[in-house]
Formats: sequence, structure tokens, C-alpha cells
Amino acid sequence: MRWKQTTLGVLAGVLVLSACGQPPAEQDAGSGPSESASEQFKKQPAEHEAKDGPLPDSQLNAGGLPDGFPREAEADDTSLTITAQEGGCGEASAEVTDQSADTVTVLLVETEPAGKMMCTMDIRYPPVTVELDQPLGERTLVLEHTKRKE
Repeated sequence: MRWKQTTLGVLAGVLVLSACGQPPAEQDAGSGPSESASEQFKKQPAEHEAKDGPLPDSQLNAGGLPDGFPREAEADDTSLTITAQEGGCGEASAEVTDQSADTVTVLLVETEPAGKMMCTMDIRYPPVTVELDQPLGERTLVLEHTKRKE
């Protein structure tokens, strides 16, 4: 009978020790926020501050681009990086044409050679970067497009 008590004691000890080595259980989603409201508020940019990262569709006016053209832009302080399109012997670039309190207008340019030459039939989507006088902030980015011969 004593061996049963010893065996049960050993098993109980093993269970206690194995439970001690387990990572803590995760909190339930309903147990409250992991950070205080003031910490969350501090992480949100003020309206006048730059919001870095991809621009939402609501801040991008790409009506001046041809059908099928990519409609992607990203802000990083006073820099804008826009996905352009070029093909064959063409080369993409961008120019800031207007900066107002409400909008920034960027012209995407595809420059092609003036003379006749053999070119590939591929389409590429290079990122082009322009510098602004001040961060984009809440302003709308207006994209336009043109082709030039050089």
C-alpha cells in the first residue's frame, strides 16, 4: 500500500514541475487594452504631422493616369515615392508641378527616344521619388501623366 502513496506522490511532483515550465497563458481579448489610452493617443500623428507609409485611396487622385497604370504612392516625411510605368525603351520620371495647402500635383513622365530603334515589349513598374517643400500630411496627391520624346 505504501508503494501506491509513493507513486502518487512522484506523479504529483512531476505534474507540478512540468506545469512550472509552461509559458504563461495569453490574455483574453476581452480582458482590456494592453496599453493605456494615453499611450495609444501618443502614437497617433496629429493632423498637421506627416503620416508616413502607403497613401490611402481617399488621399490619392489618380484620375489623370491612363487605364491600367498603377495607383500606388508612399509618403516618408517630405519624400513621395510613386509607382510609375515604363515600357520598351521608355524611362519613367516624376516632377512636382504644384504644391498648395490642399493638394500636391505630380506629373509622371515617360520619356522615349526620338529616333527609331529596336525596343523590348516589356512593361516595368519602377518607383520614382520626388521631394516636397513640406510633408504631404492631409493633402491630396494628384497624379497626372504625359509622354515625351527625347
